[in-house]
Amino acid sequence: MSFNEYNATKSTRSVLGGVYDVKITSTFFLYNSNRRAGMLNCGKAKHGGKDVTVYVIGVNSAISEFRGQVIAVAKDRQEEKDDIWVAVPDGTVMYEPRLISLLDKYIPSDRYKYVCYYEKSCGAVMYTHKDGQRMYILITNISGHIGFPKGHIESGENEKQTALREIYEETGVKTKIIDGFRESYNYLINGFIKKKAVYFLAQFKEEDIQMNIREISEYRLLTFDEAYSTLNFKHDKDILKKADTFADYLESDKHDI
Repeated sequence: MSFNEYNATKSTRSVLGGVYDVKITSTFFLYNSNRRAGMLNCGKAKHGGKDVTVYVIGVNSAISEFRGQVIAVAKDRQEEKDDIWVAVPDGTVMYEPRLISLLDKYIPSDRYKYVCYYEKSCGAVMYTHKDGQRMYILITNISGHIGFPKGHIESGENEKQTALREIYEETGVKTKIIDGFRESYNYLINGFIKKKAVYFLAQFKEEDIQMNIREISEYRLLTFDEAYSTLNFKHDKDILKKADTFADYLESDKHDI
């Protein structure tokens, strides 16, 4: 279970995605890799009769008042300090790695853990050939979900780098992403955290599989029909169908993949 799932408490649910008025009290320059990356406006918002510290990003000027959406709650790992909110202009999407890169000076990641309104995971549909058939690998993670190798994007990574890292961490396979295929879908975690899953396509050799039991509980090597019937959710089935069609196209045109 992820930190976001574990911390999906009633109070956090009522905050994330909500629009609040913030009275700004101070403004700083933000830096990313020693380059100026905008402005950080800090202030207070009212919640439950109390003042809550709010950091506002995405507004590139000093302001005195702000009304926008809370996209993250930073929670003290030692449970000694109050939560800190992160707010952005309504409709702005930012994921945890971006927040850490901008705010680590003010919300140290070794002290705080984010519960975010938006999450992104990246992975790949992986296939090989065995006895003349295209075979797909499905993994079962520790929560029992059956799907494709994937995981959360981390600071400094792009989508493909995340997918390749997760493939290796979960299966032991070192591979490359096949150009031309990228599919995604959105869904909700616990009914309110907005998750985006991005999938690429990759090939592998069966003998390269070295399952990491800390990451997954088992893997299965299945034909398309077997994999399609085994997958838990319709959106994963749709991704598999698109991947299989794309692989047909590549092989029929004799592309070098």
